[in-house]
Amino acid sequence: MSKTPQIGFLRDRLGHSVAYAEHGEGPLVICPSWWVSHVEKDWRHESFRRFFERLGQGMRVVRYDRPGVGLSDRDVGQRSVEDEVALLDDIADRFGEPRYALFAISCAGPISIRHAVGRPDRVSRICFYGSFLNGEDICTPEVQQAVCAVVRAHWGIGSRALADIFFPEASRETLDAFSSQTRDAASAEAAADLLNLTYAMRAADAVDALPQQALVIHRNGDRAIPFAAGRVLASRLPQARLVTLDGSAHPPWLGGDEIADLANDFLSGGERRSSTQTVANPPADCHFDEANRCLRIEGREVALTPLEFGVMRALASAERQVVSRDTLLERVWNQPFEGSNRIDVVISALRRKLGPWSASIETVTGHGYRFNRWQRRA
Repeated sequence: MSKTPQIGFLRDRLGHSVAYAEHGEGPLVICPSWWVSHVEKDWRHESFRRFFERLGQGMRVVRYDRPGVGLSDRDVGQRSVEDEVALLDDIADRFGEPRYALFAISCAGPISIRHAVGRPDRVSRICFYGSFLNGEDICTPEVQQAVCAVVRAHWGIGSRALADIFFPEASRETLDAFSSQTRDAASAEAAADLLNLTYAMRAADAVDALPQQALVIHRNGDRAIPFAAGRVLASRLPQARLVTLDGSAHPPWLGGDEIADLANDFLSGGERRSSTQTVANPPADCHFDEANRCLRIEGREVALTPLEFGVMRALASAERQVVSRDTLLERVWNQPFEGSNRIDVVISALRRKLGPWSASIETVTGHGYRFNRWQRRA
């Protein structure tokens, strides 16, 4: 049975009551508010809950409702990009952690960039999902106007139209649930205002100053935020890696196990390495059993898929030496796939199976991966 997140409230610098939810334990990850949310009712949906529980393994995850939606003050009028950045500042200050990471979904991307540039010593890294650099990259001005007009004119029709964009291949039940959920979380006027705010967002002037490492995850069939917008974002970030996944759903929690694993692995990476202890020789309670094509962890046999086995064998045989992504692709898949993200998926799956020994596989940014002997989180 999952543990219900704790709900809290703060007053932002404009005097609005802002609701937030937190769950999990470990290094802090803040999820800046996306378009329309409800920190309490969102958790009741199985796919949403599963995604954030998986994302938050070994971490403390904070979500919040921006003013105008959810449990936060509703009657707040139009908001600006500066208001959103200031709100994220207030949320971060509320928790007072010296270092924290950001998981930026969709329109949270530009806000996260501006916030992180202003706090280079506090934001450790950023994972973007389905996001963009400038709102103008999402769609043409004509489409922007049409979407906002239908939302204002009839919230029922507007919410269903957006559901079709966000979940183009979803079941009728999923579409109806999303449509009802968004209408419950915000008024038509607030939803349209926040759409206009999304289209007005700009971060191109700030992105070059971003010092943090970043991971950009984007589905290639996303119709809400086109893949091209995600690719532009990744190309402009000074220290970014782009992972392209198949699929058309915009929200990450629909079929999102792979996304949650990739994000968790990246966001926890820096803290994970700082809290590990190195074991000089392979311990009896954790080792790679090549003969039986499995891992043996604390007396348990953990099965490996053929791809996981191939990657683990390549890393283990090159102990303490960096193995490039191209080398892994050639050895395991027997042919090059330039720019392929399949290695990231397999590495993420291996680390999850290793559990507390996951830091044994180290990411060497810009080069590849290294099996750095067995390391266990303290």
